[in-house]
Amino acid sequence: MPSIPGSEEHFSGRDALLIKFWSDQLGEVLLTTSGLSKYFGALAALHKVELTVRRGQIHGLIGPNGAGKTTFANVVSGLLPSTEGKIYFDGTDITGVKPYIIVKRGLSRTFQRGQIFPGMTCLQNVMVGRHYRIRSGFLRTAFRLPFARWTEEDITKQQSLELLQFVGLPDVAEHWASDLVWVECQLLQIARALASKPKLLILDEPSAGMGIEESQTIGKIIRQVRDSGITIVLIGHDVELIMGVADWITVLNFGEKIYEGTPSHVRSNSKVLEAYFGTEKSSSES
Repeated sequence: MPSIPGSEEHFSGRDALLIKFWSDQLGEVLLTTSGLSKYFGALAALHKVELTVRRGQIHGLIGPNGAGKTTFANVVSGLLPSTEGKIYFDGTDITGVKPYIIVKRGLSRTFQRGQIFPGMTCLQNVMVGRHYRIRSGFLRTAFRLPFARWTEEDITKQQSLELLQFVGLPDVAEHWASDLVWVECQLLQIARALASKPKLLILDEPSAGMGIEESQTIGKIIRQVRDSGITIVLIGHDVELIMGVADWITVLNFGEKIYEGTPSHVRSNSKVLEAYFGTEKSSSES
């Protein structure tokens, strides 16, 4: 299997050998970024980021505030144009492709701020995520040809109810989304993203602002999603969550990739300790 693009360029010696060994164990490539950069004026939010996500894995993306994690999600999902570089998803160049087309191709995401539709029920929120998978065409819908839209809406409703059950929200289908507590909002986001039947799901800070028990709930759902065959990019500051569920972790700092590897190697790497955890603190705790 090919090694991670850019690994030999960014790392040398023992680190490069470890990265190549572990990445070769992980499987087929689903998402790759090559030289991905995003500049806001003179500020480099992302600078030549080389990242590879393997199919069937949970790929963690961590780093301090301002590292470029959410910018990465926004650029890959098409919400922001890249300044330089390429994005390849499932063998296709999706650089500059519109977000709705990227969703159709199988890449979906959630948002850090828990973006839901508060004036809709929870069931309706999830059904919105199925919009891109509804096959009934405009003419059949406009002229109400028999059973076209109605049958598909029934199927969508049933699948949306099943997704609410899947994420642990079986009893809120008819509740207003505005009535949900924070952890439920994040779970609803996940259900809505899953409704589009993605191959890859980007989760942006799904446990932000949560306590240990709530974070564990999110972790359980993330594992269930992966076990269902969906690849995950997990972005966050919840280091314990990411270390506990991720197969591979990439670390960003000031828009650049500074290290990647298995959780155990990331946890003990000096660059990561200095940039993210704080060297002095980590040394005193070990």
